[in-house]
Amino acid sequence: MKKSKWTSYFWKLTWLVGLIVLAIISLNIVNHFKQMANDTFNFIPLLWSNLFISMTFGIYIALIFIKKWSLKFNPALLWCVSIPCILISFCYSILATFSSIFDNLTFSFIPYWLIRISTIEVFGIVAGLTLILSIFSSPSKSFH
Repeated sequence: MKKSKWTSYFWKLTWLVGLIVLAIISLNIVNHFKQMANDTFNFIPLLWSNLFISMTFGIYIALIFIKKWSLKFNPALLWCVSIPCILISFCYSILATFSSIFDNLTFSFIPYWLIRISTIEVFGIVAGLTLILSIFSSPSKSFH
C-alpha cells in the first residue's frame, strides 16, 4: 500500500503538538520547583529539573530527525559530542549537590568558566539530541 503524501505532514504536525504539550509540562515543572525553592531556600531540585528538562527537549527534538527506527550506532557522535555535552551539562548540578551535602567542600580546582557554561541549558539539549542520533543514525559520509 502506498503512503499518502499527507502522512508526512500529519506526523510533523503531531510532533509539533507534542512539543507544545512538552513545553507546557516543562513550564509547570519549573514553576513547581521555583516555588519549592522559594519556600525551602533549596535550589538544588530546580537545578536538576532544568537539566533533565533540557535533555528531554533534546531527545524530543531528535525524534523528528530519525528517518529509520533501527539501531545504527554512531560511536564518533556518541564519544566526541554526546558524552562531553552530558558531562558539561551535569557539572554544575553535581557540584552544587555535593556543596550542599558537604558544607566544607570547595571546588577551587574546577575552572570558573566550566561551571558557568554548564549552567547554559543548550548543552543538555545537544546532549539529548546527539545521544538519540548516535544510537539511531549511521555515521555521516561527509566528514570522512
